[in-house]
Amino acid sequence: MYHVIPRQTPVADKTAVKAENGEMQNEFYCANFDLKTGALTSLRLNQDNWNSVGDAANAVAEQKDNGDVWELYHNLDGFQNVIMTRPLMVPIKADAHFTTDEPGKPGILSHGPVFSEVEVTHPFGSNTFTTRARLYAGVARLDIETKILNRDKLVRYRLLVPTGVHQGHNFQEIPFGAIERPMSQEFPAQNWMDYSDNHHGLTLVNVGMPGNNVSENTMMLSLMRSTRIQEYGGLDPSNGSDSALELGKELTLHYALVPHAGDWRDAHAYRAGLELNNPLIVHKAAPHPGTLPREWGFLEVSPANVVLSAVKPAKDGETIIRVYEADGRATKDASIKLHGKVLFASEAGLMEESTDKTKGKNDTVRFDLHPFEIKTFKVRLEIMNSGGH
Repeated sequence: MYHVIPRQTPVADKTAVKAENGEMQNEFYCANFDLKTGALTSLRLNQDNWNSVGDAANAVAEQKDNGDVWELYHNLDGFQNVIMTRPLMVPIKADAHFTTDEPGKPGILSHGPVFSEVEVTHPFGSNTFTTRARLYAGVARLDIETKILNRDKLVRYRLLVPTGVHQGHNFQEIPFGAIERPMSQEFPAQNWMDYSDNHHGLTLVNVGMPGNNVSENTMMLSLMRSTRIQEYGGLDPSNGSDSALELGKELTLHYALVPHAGDWRDAHAYRAGLELNNPLIVHKAAPHPGTLPREWGFLEVSPANVVLSAVKPAKDGETIIRVYEADGRATKDASIKLHGKVLFASEAGLMEESTDKTKGKNDTVRFDLHPFEIKTFKVRLEIMNSGGH
């Protein structure tokens, strides 16, 4: 529960900055932007001044894409077994148009007690490009919102993030785990991908954009495509597929950068992915009496590499709790501590049938996990009286 208290001192309004570079920082990072193009020119870790990006990160490339709705750059054919082995390299000037090619008027740089923000808008060929980046106090993440108003047919837009990592490893999130994937090929990651060497790394978190690729030390994220059915099995190309061209539509795209020391495990990349994709839900309410204390949480899971996946009601007043191990490391004596007395807890299958004896004691369920193992528990809590929580 949070209470809103009137501020006694005024907060400065946003002001336009005429210089080309805009700097903002929090306790974790220092970021510099080109305020004419929206490019991120540096993103340094405060702890050791390591620059996680190369020149012109947060640039978007527009490329011609004559593929259909199923396949990049080509029509769907009978050789689908070779699609994932086709190299997809970093776009070059000869075959792409970049947001950094068209600098506009200097954007807006603002600072405040909660966050600092850069906002830049300029033409992008026949389209419009707007990017807004924020560094929040107390949050180890650079949040970026980019809008593209598309007026072009049969094109593809890709985000480019040249990194300060050399000869790194490309790890991407898959359901309930992570896997190292080859370079220069696009794969469907879930919430994040990470490119790290033995000392530093950079995590790129996406919201609903699964096309991820690393090539030539550059991280790439597929933002959108303008496409339609071309020729396939006698289908009429004019049969309602032109909506996939996305003409005249402004798409709002959310992603974030998380520089870190060590690898993706040290950075808890999976937590950054979950946090950006599951923002705080706020419900405003007037003060009123009730049985809850000023501070309350339903459960606590530990250690940090054990991630809560689901909490839901089951039959007969029981509660289903699902967790998984996210680091790829065997974990002993993990625990789920609940706000209430545990009458019994048993392991359950995915169909929620009990498969094991009691695991709970007092308010805590304890268990071991293999690397990337998923476990589901069925828990019954003691019903509290009206004076309880």
